[in-house]
Amino acid sequence: RAAFKNTNLDVRSYKKLKMYIHAEASPTGNDPLNNGDMHAFIRLGTDYTDNYYEYEIPLNVTPPGNYNGTNTDDQYRVWPEANEMILEFEKLQAAKQKRNNAIFAGTASLTTEYNVPDGSRLITIKGNPNLSAVKTLMIGIRNPKKSGPTAEDDGLPKCGIIWVNELRLTDFDEKGG
Repeated sequence: RAAFKNTNLDVRSYKKLKMYIHAEASPTGNDPLNNGDMHAFIRLGTDYTDNYYEYEIPLNVTPPGNYNGTNTDDQYRVWPEANEMILEFEKLQAAKQKRNNAIFAGTASLTTEYNVPDGSRLITIKGNPNLSAVKTLMIGIRNPKKSGPTAEDDGLPKCGIIWVNELRLTDFDEKGG
């Protein structure tokens, strides 16, 4: 599932995009929701399907409880640091260069997704996205597919509640031209 916004952004003057994400099991869901069962992603591009950068992170689940803010640890239980999306634009550009080198070597294509791992996170590039002309922003949740018999995911549908908060650009580049 995803939500999108049409926009017109030039993000080259910034170094990072940040957003807080919260995940919890649905009270009506019958199956348990474990850390890593759901992934959040943000897609930046000139369109939704053919020219985009995507950054995906596995989500940690907040345990059930009443968090009223009287305990200073409540903030980090509700908004775990592991769920903070910190997207460095420099990493997107490096991944695109790596993909372009693979195209010249004949091992990749502009028309297929190209994945570059970033620790437990994943950068995906398709087409020819441009950070100076971001026309669409898409934020979504996915249940990653079970990729083999040894994969940790159980391959079953998941039910959860996800909140996203404070999507922002940070680290304005103040150097002169």
